[in-house]
Amino acid sequence: MAGRRTEEGSSLRNRRLVWWAGTALVGAVLFLAVRVWLLFQPLQPSTHHPTYVKVVPGQSAAQIGSMLYSKHLIRSALAFHVLSDINGQSRALQSGVYRLTPAESPGYMLAMMERGEVVTIRVSIPEGFTVKEVVQRLVSHHIGSEAAFRSLLGHLLPGMPPAQKGVRDLYEGYLFPATYRFPYGTSAKAALVTMWQTFKSRALPLYRQSHSSLSLVQWVTMASIIQQEDKNPQDATKISGVFNNRLRSNMSLQSDATVRYAIGHALAGPLTLADLQVNSPYNTYAHKGLPPGPISNPGMLALKAAATPARVSYLYFIALPNGHTLFATTYAQQLANIRYANKHF
Repeated sequence: MAGRRTEEGSSLRNRRLVWWAGTALVGAVLFLAVRVWLLFQPLQPSTHHPTYVKVVPGQSAAQIGSMLYSKHLIRSALAFHVLSDINGQSRALQSGVYRLTPAESPGYMLAMMERGEVVTIRVSIPEGFTVKEVVQRLVSHHIGSEAAFRSLLGHLLPGMPPAQKGVRDLYEGYLFPATYRFPYGTSAKAALVTMWQTFKSRALPLYRQSHSSLSLVQWVTMASIIQQEDKNPQDATKISGVFNNRLRSNMSLQSDATVRYAIGHALAGPLTLADLQVNSPYNTYAHKGLPPGPISNPGMLALKAAATPARVSYLYFIALPNGHTLFATTYAQQLANIRYANKHF
């Protein structure tokens, strides 16, 4: 009996040891699994303060992981690298500046970099902005600097039309007005290239399809004048028709907008007789034909109007403060329109 109880006690102890060993093993595996799982979780789920990180071309997933770890954005550089290999993302990560927080997981960060969701700066360039105004808008959005733009604007980009004699700004007319999303850190040159490329993709097809008798420079110049003179989109093609009629009749364009551009700074109120005497090739009261280059960066409406002027008999127009335009065929009609404008506005 004593021997049997001893054997039973020994067996019970062994079973307990096995149970404890099994429990300890399961616990160790679970502990290790949790530790590994945590490596792929956000470092600080409640911390949403952003950090801007730059991924340079050719940087490996391992190097990116080390950078993110050093900036206290992830728990493990190795886990980041391993996860990128498992998901097949290690060779698909795109360069650029990313806005990341410790509340984001390594998987989320990898997905962002695979899609190239870089930080962008939204900049709206209105139709009719001059090069000077475009540069001011870009610099105010932390794209380039005044000095950087000055050094660039004296040299044409590849494909730009040669500058005519007397042109003030080589880029005038060719920085297409639109809303852009520039990657964070975009240089002055990259911004100019993007805007010129947008002009080529948007405006040049229209010019080629129009079969206009005007050269490219003349077409953009005409569009830029229409852009500045037109107060009502419905009148754009009529204004284009007026200027085309004056050109064919060997008359001076007499565009106030070109005189304002020639003066080079904002003027309050209407032009004076002294303003009309400004010595500039852009003064279309003093010089016949189109000025040597565009006076602004026109939008698609003005470009289309320059390409397809309305067939009208008008030789004159006057823009009213309320946005309407009065047209005239004879000078007597124009004088009557001027008297009307002076009386009612």
